[in-house]
Amino acid sequence: MPLSQNEWAILRQRIQDALGGGAAISAANPLPVTAIETLVQGIATGGTNTTLIDATKGWQVNIWEDAQLDVTVAATGITYTREIDNNNPTTLDFTTNPLPGVIVVAAGDVYRISRIVSPLNPLARANLFNVIGYLTPNDILGAALAPLNSPCTFRVEATFTTGGILSATITQGGVTIVSQFNGGVALNVNSAYRFSMMVNAGDTINFRYSVNSNILSLKVIEVIAAAE
Repeated sequence: MPLSQNEWAILRQRIQDALGGGAAISAANPLPVTAIETLVQGIATGGTNTTLIDATKGWQVNIWEDAQLDVTVAATGITYTREIDNNNPTTLDFTTNPLPGVIVVAAGDVYRISRIVSPLNPLARANLFNVIGYLTPNDILGAALAPLNSPCTFRVEATFTTGGILSATITQGGVTIVSQFNGGVALNVNSAYRFSMMVNAGDTINFRYSVNSNILSLKVIEVIAAAE
């Protein structure tokens, strides 16, 4: 059964509310569409025809799987686009689609890593599983997270093998504050907790735990267009 005029109006308002827009949806103010967002830019310290190395990084293993890599080879000035197969803390691997001929990634080549982002879908930003031997007060993530779209919500799910307090470190303009989850009350052993936090442009987010522990799971999802 087709929607009535009143039902269409209600649906349109709910979409506007979810997307955070005040103006009516129209040809001049359409629904957002998917876009390619650059997540990391850098300069290679080495590589081969199937890898790019940046020794300055400390990426989570396989965090860039299926992401898009654009690398400009300085020797030729040509930019090549490849899908990343996997990664370790300093190396991106694209073995299934190597660079052509004798072309290799070399120190000084500029690169960027991108993903397709839709404001209607959440985006996985971190996914740690069975990490042994976290030591307090180190940051849990190798690199702090900056929002891809802002404002947005980071939803965090965490499970640790030792009872302790989980905190977020929020840095903006060179100033860092520490915000404790769960009202500063220690998390139960081997129990999954879920938290939400609002993130704005200019924020970078990392996490700390108050005691030494194994991390059974730590997931961070960026929710761009969703209500609590």
